[in-house]
Amino acid sequence: MEKYRIERQFIKKPAPAYALKVSGYYHKRFPIKSLTEQEAKKEMDVIENYLNDFTYIVRNSKNKLGITHKIERTDNRITVYTLYDTPIITFWIEEEKGDE
Repeated sequence: MEKYRIERQFIKKPAPAYALKVSGYYHKRFPIKSLTEQEAKKEMDVIENYLNDFTYIVRNSKNKLGITHKIERTDNRITVYTLYDTPIITFWIEEEKGDE
């Protein structure tokens, strides 16, 4: 049976503070290894829900990431974009190699 893992990558450098906080929730968990395809997709659902509901503070106002940013989801990838279509952080599913 094939095993999958979930990776993440910060695209925008330096990463904004809220991107670090979003990733901080999963900081010790990446890469998430040895998942079946169903488990990996469920974990991506959890990550997407967390991103949509994540609240961060900018200049004394609370903002929801799912409202202030575009969160794009494909079958195996979630990417968070700014309002100006600049990618910030990406989460994706990849197949584990046999030699790892």
